[in-house]
Amino acid sequence: MNNMELIKKSDNSYILRLDPGEEFISSVQDFCVANNIENGWIQAIGSAKELELAYFNLQKKDYDISAFVEFVEILNITGNIAMKDGKTFCHAHGVFGRSDMSTIGGHVARCVISATAEIYIGVGEGEIHREFDKETNLHLLK
Repeated sequence: MNNMELIKKSDNSYILRLDPGEEFISSVQDFCVANNIENGWIQAIGSAKELELAYFNLQKKDYDISAFVEFVEILNITGNIAMKDGKTFCHAHGVFGRSDMSTIGGHVARCVISATAEIYIGVGEGEIHREFDKETNLHLLK
């Protein structure tokens, strides 16, 4: 795990902080593995300097990915934690603010922190699993 700092732990929740250069998705997944979290919801705010955002193209049944290298505010990242193919998986979508006050958003494939990210993880009981669905070509919650 990187420099992620645990700020507060309650019975069913954690508040974390990421520092510059840390990658959001992998850091959250690493934390969840280390803390045996197999079911949860996440929310985050902060700032980023590199993004890969995806849009699921239903016709192609695959993601179109766009890369952004610019400083943006993380206005909101919302997602969940589940088990996929026996491994912890973080599925998140985000909205990001640009310096001209416009926004970009989508499925968060990669998000490198610029100054900080403040993350809330609410932990559910037991496990939630994702299973492959042939019709959509997605791993859906089951």
